[in-house]
Amino acid sequence: MRITNNLLQQRIISGLQTNMSTLAQVQLQMSSGKQYQSIGDNPVVGTQVMYADSALRAINQYRRNTTDAQTRSDAEESVLNQLTDLLSRAKQLATQEGTSTANAQTHAAAAAEIQQILDQVIQLGNTQVGNQYLFAGTQTGQPFDASGNYSGDAGQHQAEIGQGYLITTNHNGKELLVDSGVLSGLQGLLTQLQSGTTAGIAGSLNGLDSAFTNVQTMLSTTGARSNAFTSALQNDDALQTTLQQTESNLQDTDIAAASVQLAQAQTAMQAALLSASRMLSLSLADYLK
Repeated sequence: MRITNNLLQQRIISGLQTNMSTLAQVQLQMSSGKQYQSIGDNPVVGTQVMYADSALRAINQYRRNTTDAQTRSDAEESVLNQLTDLLSRAKQLATQEGTSTANAQTHAAAAAEIQQILDQVIQLGNTQVGNQYLFAGTQTGQPFDASGNYSGDAGQHQAEIGQGYLITTNHNGKELLVDSGVLSGLQGLLTQLQSGTTAGIAGSLNGLDSAFTNVQTMLSTTGARSNAFTSALQNDDALQTTLQQTESNLQDTDIAAASVQLAQAQTAMQAALLSASRMLSLSLADYLK
């Protein structure tokens, strides 16, 4: 079979194009840092990378959810600690005024302080995180009026901090001040100080003790939730590191290996150009420049 000049040129050009394509591909891998530029380059690897990307996006969302939930939990913990201090002071006043040494004047002074404590407690019930009332349940308005009446609901805020893992972020106002007996205990003491007897004042300690215990129980619950949030964030960090490493192994360019491939491709290209220039009277090397 006689090989014509045209056929010879076509074969030489085809060989040069193959070498140029290989060289360009290696250069692109090195400049982009990725072995594959599209899912079509390697569908199996591309699918695995897409799965890892999806999982990483989910982790970022869980982390945001957890951080927001932790903020609400921390705010509640601060409120509960303040309630603990206020109830402790109220118990101290009840003990002090429930003795025979107290009189109408000390009762009046204690009543004024308990009223201040009640006002502070109601303000705590209206605590806001950002532009949201922390203890309004699922409602958006202010949960407590000046008298301590609750207009929120019994709904609870929940956050998904992991796949299928929902956790309540904080108590609602009904749990915080109504069901706990905080408001009723303080209001009972105030009534006794204003118009009751010494025995009645002493008896109000029972309600305050119960409220104090309930607040401590909520504090324990809040602490457990905080630990869950911390654990969730740690798990997110560990899983994110694993997925990022997997993704890197799948698609990142091995610079050392790519450097060797680049040198080989450049050598092959130079050899092809030299061979072409010798085989053809027209130097393709000059033509392609």
